[in-house]
Amino acid sequence: MDGDKKLGPFTIKELKDKNLNRDSRIWYYGLEEWTKLSDIIELKEIFSSLPPELTTRKHQVNKEIFGTQKTQNITSQIEVPKKKNDTNIKWIIIGLVALIIILLIYKSFKNQTDNHLYESISTSSYESDEDFQMYVDKFYRDVGVYGIFPKKPKTTIIRFAKLDQLHNTTHIHGLSYGINDDDRIEIYINPSTWKSFNKPMRYFLMYHELAHDILNVDDLDEKTINEGKLMYPAIADYEKKDMDDFIESSHALFEEIAEKQ
Repeated sequence: MDGDKKLGPFTIKELKDKNLNRDSRIWYYGLEEWTKLSDIIELKEIFSSLPPELTTRKHQVNKEIFGTQKTQNITSQIEVPKKKNDTNIKWIIIGLVALIIILLIYKSFKNQTDNHLYESISTSSYESDEDFQMYVDKFYRDVGVYGIFPKKPKTTIIRFAKLDQLHNTTHIHGLSYGINDDDRIEIYINPSTWKSFNKPMRYFLMYHELAHDILNVDDLDEKTINEGKLMYPAIADYEKKDMDDFIESSHALFEEIAEKQ
């Protein structure tokens, strides 16, 4: 039955070819009234292959709603960490910028402090009768024995400066300012230290500063293992090293530098 129009009769095979749905009304001999196709067990092979229109539509709506919600949830799960990561990156950048600014300020302050100290030392320095050039000439001869031939500088300044009377240098025996500048040797020696040091200790002091200015060698760390080496930064006047100690220490440094060349 299609609406109020009755069609048929049809065989089961012919019914399969009709455009039926589960709500299509069917009647055949034995039925009391027109009955929905889906309620006729004998025609199960026909209606079981047909989707119910109403149910299908409702399921599709639910599916679309669920799909929308699922998409929104996924989007939300993706966007929240992204915003969090963006925030973290933002704070990391701010932190790095702040650190750079602090380092620049510190460097500027340190440069001003170093420049002020240098001016105080250089302006208070003075010439003397001490033959510092003798140590320079001997230093070049000694390193030449090991095949080390550094460039000779255009300017050589070695003077006494009263480091024990200046702020931040009261315990310093000598300072060099020509490191990493092959055109300059600039060394200032504390006169009271020079007076108290014996000959080997004076060689220790001069060769230590000349190694800075001529060979561009840095100080060693103040560790027990480095004590007694030429580039150990602390030399006490009570050590009273002898010339054998000096020769062993200076030659060890020259051998190490020669091996690296």
